[in-house]
Amino acid sequence: MRLVTTFLLLMTAIGAAAEYRVQPLSEKTYGNTGMLLSEPLTVRVTRSSDDTPVPGVSVNFTVQSGEAELLPCSGYVTVLREGLSGFVVVTDSAGVAMMNLRFGEKMGEVLVTAVAGDSDGELSRASIQLVSINILFIVFNVLGGVAVFLLGMQTMSSGLQQVAGNRMKLILQRITSNRIMGVITGALVTATIQTSSATTVIVVGFVNSSLMTLQQAVGVILGANIGTTITGQLIAFRIADYAFPLITLGLGFSFIGKNRTRKQWGRVVMGLGLLLLGMTVMSEVMRPLRASAPVRNFFAEFSTNPLLAVLAGTAVTVLVQSSSATIGLTMTLAGTGLISLQGAVFLVLGENIGTTITAQVAAIGSNRAARQTAMAHTLFNLIGAAYFMLLALKEEGPFLELVRFTSSSPMRQVANAHSLFNVLNCIVFLPLVPALARLCKIIIPDEKSEEGETPEIVLDFNLLKTPVLAIYTLNREMGKMAEYCGECLLMASEHFLTGRHEPSEILRREDRVDMMQRDMTNYASKLFQGHLSRRQSLTLPVIIHSINDLERISDYAVNIMEARSRVTGDILSDGGPLPALASTVSRTIIEMTRETVSAVKSKDMAAAQRVLMLEGRLDQINEEAREKYGEALASKMANMTGLAILDYIEYCERAGDHFTNIVQSLIGGGVWHGREEQR
Repeated sequence: MRLVTTFLLLMTAIGAAAEYRVQPLSEKTYGNTGMLLSEPLTVRVTRSSDDTPVPGVSVNFTVQSGEAELLPCSGYVTVLREGLSGFVVVTDSAGVAMMNLRFGEKMGEVLVTAVAGDSDGELSRASIQLVSINILFIVFNVLGGVAVFLLGMQTMSSGLQQVAGNRMKLILQRITSNRIMGVITGALVTATIQTSSATTVIVVGFVNSSLMTLQQAVGVILGANIGTTITGQLIAFRIADYAFPLITLGLGFSFIGKNRTRKQWGRVVMGLGLLLLGMTVMSEVMRPLRASAPVRNFFAEFSTNPLLAVLAGTAVTVLVQSSSATIGLTMTLAGTGLISLQGAVFLVLGENIGTTITAQVAAIGSNRAARQTAMAHTLFNLIGAAYFMLLALKEEGPFLELVRFTSSSPMRQVANAHSLFNVLNCIVFLPLVPALARLCKIIIPDEKSEEGETPEIVLDFNLLKTPVLAIYTLNREMGKMAEYCGECLLMASEHFLTGRHEPSEILRREDRVDMMQRDMTNYASKLFQGHLSRRQSLTLPVIIHSINDLERISDYAVNIMEARSRVTGDILSDGGPLPALASTVSRTIIEMTRETVSAVKSKDMAAAQRVLMLEGRLDQINEEAREKYGEALASKMANMTGLAILDYIEYCERAGDHFTNIVQSLIGGGVWHGREEQR
């Protein structure tokens, strides 16, 4: 009997609860922190049976979670009823009850309940989800998070490059024509220095200086795209809680470490901590946005508009110049539920296209082979993104299903999608490397260089962050400058002896040498402002002095040209000891120029020693020429031609002194020893 009574009471209560229904009518679900919601919270109470409005029903509005304050709404009977939290509002003739709400100062989700009841208790309830946001706070924190992330990437990358820079250069230089080894090397180098941009810029520089062929470079770039995915995989391990300990540990090593290698490893650890901190900042500030319907709808567009997502990913990557940063941002959006896996994949494809811009910028002003290399990088990622976009168009397609199979974590799925794209794309393109190289040559056709063409000095400012490679670049371009200065001096010598070559051509070349000196000195001065090892700090002054020596050699070429203006005819056809000595000096300076260029370009120490021997010969000839001219003066046989020849020999001897300065620096190891030989 008692059981039957209990069952009847329960059914009666259920029937009463089902009599009314509370329907939220509020369309505005978000607002600014510290401000009133632009529209009042609105609910309508209706009968469940026929959906007709019910006036005179008490509705209890309560803030269940989040920071917000309820305020009465004019035109509605609103009371504070004892024993209840929040306010009680009586529905009007349309069954509607309204309540104003002011958000607190803290961003986040706010949950408000509206419970309709009578004297017997609760009849029905509804929940209203809101979000309190601060647009400026979000923008500043996202930008700040990206900045901290980039700072971490730069700190970690520069530390790794300082530790492994020399090995990295040697490894890349020794790449064989085996494209598989090129891919492996590109992946390992990029994974080591944590930046594919640096690897591609280095490769463009090597191709520009003929140290690597286009096909070899394409293989390295394929590998670099794989190596750059390591950053995303590190982020996906969810070790953000260790950001501050890593920063502290890295900072400690940087200050306490006794040798430079330990200090650089400290920078690597600190950079990793900063990278994770930037990710944490971006993640925390985006978390409240999940409850904002407009924000969710905005990001949902990426899933339905793949082209828009790819373009957005490309644009942001070009803007911040780091695909790792934009991949990290995409992982954050996916991890907070603001975008779907499909939308994240489209963004990743765009980010892979955007990262090729760095190589394109580095190739500006380079030769055609270097520009072809940059084009190969762009085509590789662009074509790959095109067919992967088609594979990802179906939400339940095989590619997205494969990505979901790899992990249940949204962040890990994005990282894995990034890795899968680059690995699979590499496998597809590996047998097509020769075809890709040919396509690049069709787009940017080769051009035969004209005889006597002025060499272009190529200085990649992107490499200033990698001092070992920047110094290598200076040495490489100094070799070009040495060859050009030597040609200028030999033209002036031939002009003096025979009258061949136009003075305007010699002056043009001397002006070009001055420009080379200016550009290379400016590059070296910017390099001085970076973080240099002790050896690098001692190497740069020597390079600058050698550049100045080369510029002085071109000045003596002009002096020789001016000496010619005092004589006429072919000097070698005249008899006498001075023309014979001039001929000997000409042969000696030709040999000296050839040996110096070989020493500078190939670090040929045997050639450097021969330059020192030739310099001694020039000194002897100069002394002999002075004696012969003195004898001519004594016998009253001296003339303007003899004086001009004496000046010519003197200028050649001084140019030889500068050649000697250059090779002595090479013999001394290419480092500054704290003294300068006066010439």
